[in-house]
Amino acid sequence: MGVIEDMTKRAQQVHALLYVLGWACASSGLIFLNKHLLTDDGFHYPMTLCSMGLAASWAISSVIVHSGLVKLDKGKDITLVWYATHVVPIGAFAAVSLALGNYTYLYLSVSFIQMLKAGVPSVTMLVLVTTGLERLHQQTALGVAVLTVGTVMAAYGEIAFQWIGVILMFASEFSEAFRMAVLQYLMGNLRFELIEGLYVMAPASLAFLMLGIFAFEFKALNEENGLSKIAANPGKYLLAAFLGFLVNFLTLGVIKSTSSLTFKVVGQVKNTVVIWISVVLFHSEITGTQVAGYSISMVGFAIYQRGKMIQAREEALRESLGVVGTSKALN
Repeated sequence: MGVIEDMTKRAQQVHALLYVLGWACASSGLIFLNKHLLTDDGFHYPMTLCSMGLAASWAISSVIVHSGLVKLDKGKDITLVWYATHVVPIGAFAAVSLALGNYTYLYLSVSFIQMLKAGVPSVTMLVLVTTGLERLHQQTALGVAVLTVGTVMAAYGEIAFQWIGVILMFASEFSEAFRMAVLQYLMGNLRFELIEGLYVMAPASLAFLMLGIFAFEFKALNEENGLSKIAANPGKYLLAAFLGFLVNFLTLGVIKSTSSLTFKVVGQVKNTVVIWISVVLFHSEITGTQVAGYSISMVGFAIYQRGKMIQAREEALRESLGVVGTSKALN
């Protein structure tokens, strides 16, 4: 029996590792491909570009569901009212986060964007504490303070600094933090399976992106004949769409097979690798001040994650003693 359990555990670990490696490769590849398409290829329509990944996610998940390969579990009982009040708000914040995040690549270098992503926990904690979904903890607050210092230092050292790009980046992260807060508040412990999650969630985000495209990009896309760029090199845009699907699918896979904490740590490692690739292979320029600032941010990130672990243990202890906390931390 022990041998079987050991083999099962090893198989789960291999499964999780494959999800992590697949996500890291797909995510990194999509970052560089999107940057290339938006700048080098001249397809400066960020919302249209990121909508391709969502459209692919919905299309592929729909084919899998309707072919019977995956059966709907929680999704089969969803009503129109429930969808409108639970999924649509999440889709709105996800669309804003995706759109603004893609616009950032028009103004900032890949390496600098990855450095700014180190400050995400600061934004997340601010939103969750403000909305009452998380209690302020001394060690997480210290970690966020160190993170903020490092991020500001990295920004100060950036050669091609543009305020509009930085503002868009943090607006995107605030939208993502609100999406997480709304997800926790509306969904609670409800979790969809991988394909089912894409099938349910992708249409809402795609609908809001389409509204954004018609409001902000359609005129330029039409006047500049932007669709001709897709027709000239369809392979690259199909690849971007497929990588978008893989990133969405594998993100859910990594979190489901490991934990949200592991996903955050792996994300920071991946960001560091992307910075290194950007500098070595694509000759992106970074300064010593940026390296020092990013290093400080990584120390702050470690303090923050340790604080989250301590906070989770304290919450578990209070619950085991019968003391119900006023809020639960978002892992």
